[in-house]
Amino acid sequence: MRSLDIRTQTTLTRGPRPHSAVVLFASTAMLIVALLGTGCSPSATPAQASTCDHHVASDAKDSLVQFSLLAALASGDYENGTSLRDVLASGDFGIGTFSRLDGEMIVLSGQMYQALGDGTIRLANLNGCTPFAAVTFFEEDGQFEHLAAATLDDLDTQLDRKLPRRNSPYALRIDGEFAQLTLRSVPAQSPPFQPLVSVVKHQSTWAHQKVRGTLVGFRCPSWVGTLNVPGYHWHFLSDDRKLGGHVLACEFGDGTLRFDECTSLLIHLPQSTEFDAFNNDSVKHQDINQIERERK
Repeated sequence: MRSLDIRTQTTLTRGPRPHSAVVLFASTAMLIVALLGTGCSPSATPAQASTCDHHVASDAKDSLVQFSLLAALASGDYENGTSLRDVLASGDFGIGTFSRLDGEMIVLSGQMYQALGDGTIRLANLNGCTPFAAVTFFEEDGQFEHLAAATLDDLDTQLDRKLPRRNSPYALRIDGEFAQLTLRSVPAQSPPFQPLVSVVKHQSTWAHQKVRGTLVGFRCPSWVGTLNVPGYHWHFLSDDRKLGGHVLACEFGDGTLRFDECTSLLIHLPQSTEFDAFNNDSVKHQDINQIERERK
């Protein structure tokens, strides 16, 4: 399997990776001193303390680990994909879907749940696969208490002001009682697969009131383009594990937000013929927004 690391102003990482992967480190550029063409030589000056403003950790605990591209999913690449066991080995918190779009994925506290097309919730069968998922090992970097939001757009605006960095991805969880909540899921699809923008026209939605639970989501910067969803993407899981799905609308009056900044983005690329055949140029940004950020 081929492996590729791309780092901001750095060289290729040495050592093989078990999957084909692209790694993007969202960080300020590292200071690089070129020994050629500068009049410097390795022995010209004594060793000095590093002035670099960023150092890459040897582990991936702060990585947002993604399986496939959102654009590939949007184009209709729903079949099979990555082992669910491999997804859980890469993170204990996240969202995604299942082979053939068979429901919405919620990963919380190391457990993977499946919100089916009929609105029921079950623990996922880890022998299955996912065509798209994003996870991380959630390690809280900060929190805000007594958060209130009348709509998802209201929530977005508040979080844009509160989160420390504009161009870093964030894993986000909000715990509380939700006065209003609208969720969606879709049933498993059959080939020939239609683009996701067509599938969600036939989605099932459910409205709930006064439900305690957790919003599980990510905020990705605009630079992700069609790699993922720019902005906020939320799934929900109730405390009693009976309700869940993709969030279309919510209102709450006293929530606790916990956030985890992700300092790198690791993308595992599928090796399937379907992925190799998909045309990224055919997926429009407005389609991504309509599919994943449709609001009620």
